Amino acid sequence: MKRLFIFTFCLLLFEIGYALDVPDFMMVPKSTWVAAFPELNKADIQTEISTAPQDANLGLRLVHLKKSYQATRRASEALGENGVIESGDILLSLRPAWANTLAYAHVQLGISHAALGFVVEMDGKKYVHSLESPMSYSSFLDSPHQYGDLEAFHILRPTLTESEKSNLKSWAKLAMSHPDRFAFFSDYSKPMYKRGLPGVDRPIDQIRLLAKVIKNGGPTFNCYCSEFVWSFLGLRKCSPDEFPNGNLEMFFDPLKGFYQDDPKAGLTQGPDAALRKSGDSNRTQILTSKVFIDFLDSPSDLQGRMSSGHQAVARANKPKMELLKRYYASGEPADMVPEINQGIIENFSPTAFMIRSDAGLNGLRYVATVVFDK
Repeated sequence: MKRLFIFTFCLLLFEIGYALDVPDFMMVPKSTWVAAFPELNKADIQTEISTAPQDANLGLRLVHLKKSYQATRRASEALGENGVIESGDILLSLRPAWANTLAYAHVQLGISHAALGFVVEMDGKKYVHSLESPMSYSSFLDSPHQYGDLEAFHILRPTLTESEKSNLKSWAKLAMSHPDRFAFFSDYSKPMYKRGLPGVDRPIDQIRLLAKVIKNGGPTFNCYCSEFVWSFLGLRKCSPDEFPNGNLEMFFDPLKGFYQDDPKAGLTQGPDAALRKSGDSNRTQILTSKVFIDFLDSPSDLQGRMSSGHQAVARANKPKMELLKRYYASGEPADMVPEINQGIIENFSPTAFMIRSDAGLNGLRYVATVVFDK
């Protein structure tokens, strides 16, 4: 009987103890995690704490879901009913296969897409519904285009009042009722306020335009995924009924490529932000030997791990990655920072939300990482 128990226990660990195979710098400083989180050990959903092998201050709070739940409404129900996701949470698509590939992919922390999550009640049950750009991805986590091949996603939680959550939910309902007012913009390097659009000269202007388009229509709101999330969070202090006189406020300023003053962190500083927050004494060695390195080079090596589009962006940014490696290897001289920032438009990438959370900024907290692996 004792042998049977031990065998069963080990088998259970084998089934649920899978930890994402990502390097330490892609994990999250434990000091930035939300404190209150349900411990789950059910047939279809279980939680596990995974600690980085080389840094006990980094890790992931894994929420294991059945593989059969991937791209189905069952995932939406499991996460909603068990209180894993709250309205206004940010969902960041994680690509574990990006680990140990290209420097650019490492700087992005393996994150490829951003969305918002909202909890809705139907037939006495709670479900999670996403709001995303492209709008067609918005779903009960069952859009085949977005969730069909998605192995994992992070959940971040902005610090929101109940009133702010209610405002965002009201805006989301209106936006979902007019999907034809939105279109996807594929150039992530050119935020809306830099496209020469009439009346959209500052970041706050695109938040105001979003509110106008949602409520009254007008020009199509063309945006990439993270730009949509960032703009939408700017509506949190204003209800649809209060617009145009309500308070619109940027969630955070668009990020520069690089900041030298800790704890500020820019678009190129995802791994650095995590390592600084954890206090890792090997930070420089990790950055120069594991982060800003291309381990794979040819498209054939990357096939099945990274899309051709992301590969093209990585190749275009290779000189910048090499410059960053030299910066860290040469003792982080201040006179290199302007060169690093040259050509980088202040922006809000999908990774920007995790960077700010890892750095302990803007009231963002890490909740968990959902993995479809049971």
